[in-house]
Amino acid sequence: MFHQIAQTVATLLPLAAMANGSPLGLDKSADSGLGCSATSFGVFKWGISNFVFNSTVIYTTPAHQNSWGYVNFEVENPAVAAGNGRGHSEAVCSASSNRLNDFFYGDMPYNCTSAPSDRRTTTFDFNLDSRLLRLNESWVCSDVDPEYPTIFTAGGAVTLNLECNTKSWTNPNWTMGDIYSSTITTCQPVDLSLSPDQISAVA
Repeated sequence: MFHQIAQTVATLLPLAAMANGSPLGLDKSADSGLGCSATSFGVFKWGISNFVFNSTVIYTTPAHQNSWGYVNFEVENPAVAAGNGRGHSEAVCSASSNRLNDFFYGDMPYNCTSAPSDRRTTTFDFNLDSRLLRLNESWVCSDVDPEYPTIFTAGGAVTLNLECNTKSWTNPNWTMGDIYSSTITTCQPVDLSLSPDQISAVA
């Protein structure tokens, strides 16, 4: 009982000291000698790498549009990395959408994939217009008490600074069966660290 109460109280420690969305400040807790639980209860930060947004808007006729937007990135969890014996733990996050006109509106969660042995579940949503990325994750630490592992749940958000380039083309000699026009947007990859704005633990 004391074990459970101690962990519950620890989750109530303030998170105000955690800086949100620090560029390139990927957390190195997995190399510091701390275990999964200590890293989770410490100054925890996700490492987000290679965040990329791309889109294509193609008109096969002046009135027929075929559009897709894509988001791809990886999420490193230093606590899981500290406890899985490999020293790293990436969740691969991908999404595609053909919703007009901004593709991603921040109202649909997408699942990320990671190694089953990492025992983590990661979801995200993204709003293209505001550039807001929200991340939610749960993971398991069993290094303190394997019989009663601790389940951590955290969520955080960051507004991304995306540098994008858009190229448009219109076919001056269009005939039926040809592509009438295309607009392609590509963004530079973004790397950053993200501190959760909320985190809890249950044993």
